[in-house]
Amino acid sequence: MTDQTVGAQPEGATGPPAAELATRGFIGRPWPTILAATFAGLFAMSLSFMVALPILVSMVALFAGILLVFGFRTGDMRYRLTADGLQRSFRPLAARFFHLPGREQTFRFDQMRFYRRDRDWSRYRVQEVESLTIGVRRPPYRIVIHDMIDKAEFGAFADRFEQLAARDITEIPRKPGFYQSVWAMLLTALFAVIAVVLILLFAIGMLNPTGIFRLLVVIIPGVIYMAWRVTAAHRRSSD
Repeated sequence: MTDQTVGAQPEGATGPPAAELATRGFIGRPWPTILAATFAGLFAMSLSFMVALPILVSMVALFAGILLVFGFRTGDMRYRLTADGLQRSFRPLAARFFHLPGREQTFRFDQMRFYRRDRDWSRYRVQEVESLTIGVRRPPYRIVIHDMIDKAEFGAFADRFEQLAARDITEIPRKPGFYQSVWAMLLTALFAVIAVVLILLFAIGMLNPTGIFRLLVVIIPGVIYMAWRVTAAHRRSSD
């Protein structure tokens, strides 16, 4: 993998691009960034408490710490597929704000360990979101690409990646998505058992109001959602 300033010709780039995709996302895996942002916000707020600043300033410090981390770890992405591998240009939001250059990385196909194409439901977008996860042998170790801007363009890009990954000289294994895995089936079965037990307790009058609320609002909808996702995922894989 090579890191370069955006605009320079990346190492190993040969031939015209097989596909391109512009999107937004995290520079690495999402959860470390979210945890770091949370820690930074809480740390900034704690410092403001220590010096007895007003509560309004403390809230500003909380959001400033969170936004600072997200500003350097999220931003605009552009992916480019070639016969040799995947190139990613990344410009963090903070770099764009301060008029700083971004970076460009190149990942060859022989540096990729696996890939996973999956779908999930986004609560804040209120729609299904598709993602392409690529495991690589160097930092950031996993590249997660979402259809954040254009679903049709993402679909064409992901299809082209799968075609290149299926070549004899590439042989990048595809791992099943979460809802296609045994773990999802076991988790769904566990939720179903819990729901049945709670329904029986409700029928014999041993469930308190809090338990009834969890049963109706959390457990039963969760079982229905998981069963729907697992069924849909296995139906797509069999098509």
